[in-house]
Amino acid sequence: MNHYCCVPRCSSWIKRDPQLTFHIFPEQGKHQVSLVNKFRQKERIDRRKAWILKLSIGKPVSKFMKGCSLHFAEENYIYRSKS
Repeated sequence: MNHYCCVPRCSSWIKRDPQLTFHIFPEQGKHQVSLVNKFRQKERIDRRKAWILKLSIGKPVSKFMKGCSLHFAEENYIYRSKS
C-alpha cells in the first residue's frame, strides 16, 4: 500500500507526517469540475484529469497513487453527509 505522496518534489510520508491525509485519485468519468483554463475560460473537465493537471503528475496514474493534503485547499474537499 502506498503511503507516500505521488506529487513531484513532495516528500510527505504517512509515518513521518501523520497529521496529513492521503487521497486516492478519483475514478475516471465519475464527476466533472469547473476549471479556468490557460485562456482564462471556464471549462468542465473530468475530476481525475483535473487532479493530474493541477498536481503536475506527468506520468500515468495507478490506482495505488495518492496525493497528500498539502496540495489541496479546504474548498477542494467534498464531504459526504452522515445519513
